[in-house]
Amino acid sequence: MNTSYYLLKEKNLFIRVDSGIEIGIGHMMRCYALAEILKMDFDVYFLSRKLKGNICDFIAKKGYKVYYLPTKNQNKKQNKFSKSNNKTIEKDVLETMKILTNYNDKPSWLLVDHYDLDILWESNLRKSVKKIIVVDDLANRKHDCDLLLDQNLYEQMNKRYTGLVPKNCKKLLGPKYTLLRSEFSKLRKTLTKRKKLQNILVSFGGSDPRNETAKVLQAIKSLNGKSFTVDVVVGSINPHKEKIRQMCSSIPNTTFYSNVDDIGELMSKAHLAIGAGGSTTWERCCLGLPSIVSIISDDQAEVIKLLAKKNCVINLGNFQNLTHYDYVEAIKSMNNKTIAKMSSNCMKIVDGLGCFRVAEIINSL
Repeated sequence: MNTSYYLLKEKNLFIRVDSGIEIGIGHMMRCYALAEILKMDFDVYFLSRKLKGNICDFIAKKGYKVYYLPTKNQNKKQNKFSKSNNKTIEKDVLETMKILTNYNDKPSWLLVDHYDLDILWESNLRKSVKKIIVVDDLANRKHDCDLLLDQNLYEQMNKRYTGLVPKNCKKLLGPKYTLLRSEFSKLRKTLTKRKKLQNILVSFGGSDPRNETAKVLQAIKSLNGKSFTVDVVVGSINPHKEKIRQMCSSIPNTTFYSNVDDIGELMSKAHLAIGAGGSTTWERCCLGLPSIVSIISDDQAEVIKLLAKKNCVINLGNFQNLTHYDYVEAIKSMNNKTIAKMSSNCMKIVDGLGCFRVAEIINSL
């Protein structure tokens, strides 16, 4: 290791983000993707609570220092659509500030990707850092930040954060700024055109706490006369992992994968994906992978509806209203022409270079 290079870094970047069975791993993984680029210019540190099913060990194994905030009474889903509890926020402020004070030797920047934290948290930490970056998807609360990133696709995107951020805040809005690991932009260059349905990828993210995967496998089993292969990917924190493994073993031409680091490889060879409408949506789009999507949480609904309108996904709606028969009919509806057209449309949405664009703008602040 060239230690002299690392001594040249003049700034710290602290990333406040959580992961777990209920909140998933999408927030943590997109922050990790950006950290992999920013570590060229920053010493990067993660601040996280050890919630049930977290992937902090993954981040630590990648060489990042992870500071663990106390987890008492914190194993709950992030608060998506109601105001955060002020006492909880103030507690998080004090715990975060305690860590920041150990790094007064050089300027520190703060990036936060968390639905429970808002302007109260950010304004209280403002005096301890030089710049604040917010990653958000909801546009449902005010922020005190220098830069705001919302990588999702919405109608009238440019108006989403009007009145919610300072006037001098730089806004990065839309899939152009999607935070994907560099493997996706590389794989994109090697893709061959999808012409017919031969391989299906089933993946509902890192946790899938409601076990939507089982419905899909039941659907595929009932289509045993169809000649396609199936790859099933579950995260290491999936509470239904063993049940899914057993189901896969009972279905011909079906392979079970757990804790996959290179899911991009599986996506690139698949002709159709079946999954949720979370952050992996942008990975699939980048690789031109048509998808049958169920909405797992309310914050996914608007994005998936718009992508369906653009003929990038088939939107089955809220998962609670679905049975395995809905997946059967959706799979049957896929034909060669549909696959080719959807694949082309997907690739127009995301190019996989978002992390580089965001990193360049952060360094220009």
